[in-house]
Amino acid sequence: MTDQIDSESGMLGHGGAAPASPVAVALGMAECWRHLRSEDLGRIGVTLDGQPLVFPVNYAVKKEWIVFRTAAGTMLHRAPGSPACFEIDGYDRGLREGWSVMAVGKLDEITEADDSQSQALRGLPVQPLAPGPRPHWISLRVDRVSGRQFTAGWIVPGNWLG
Repeated sequence: MTDQIDSESGMLGHGGAAPASPVAVALGMAECWRHLRSEDLGRIGVTLDGQPLVFPVNYAVKKEWIVFRTAAGTMLHRAPGSPACFEIDGYDRGLREGWSVMAVGKLDEITEADDSQSQALRGLPVQPLAPGPRPHWISLRVDRVSGRQFTAGWIVPGNWLG
């Protein structure tokens, strides 16, 4: 095994893993939106009654909107009109590489809204994994998106190469 970084691939040795990132690397806006569009399960964070709450949701993306469905309850009755943070992440255990994307904006209920934007958002393929009916649609109008990626480097028994 070699400890040299291949100049073409940026990979360390022949195992296919990259060396450790010295810092988390910021993702550009286009890369953040690419990640958001490539997934369908994320977490929505809201503050209700002064307490932070995080809910897993299945979602879809259209332009600068993230939309998900919910049942009657805390999210439906208290979150619309509130600021929120949406987060997704990914991690490759084999390569020890990961990324995280966060979108911040305001939540609105669009279940019965008759504007063309709300109608288009309700037409997106959102299939909740959570049991029970989820007839209510919530949208997050994204005002700000950011992300980062990192590489942890190799772990070799008895050694840390990174």
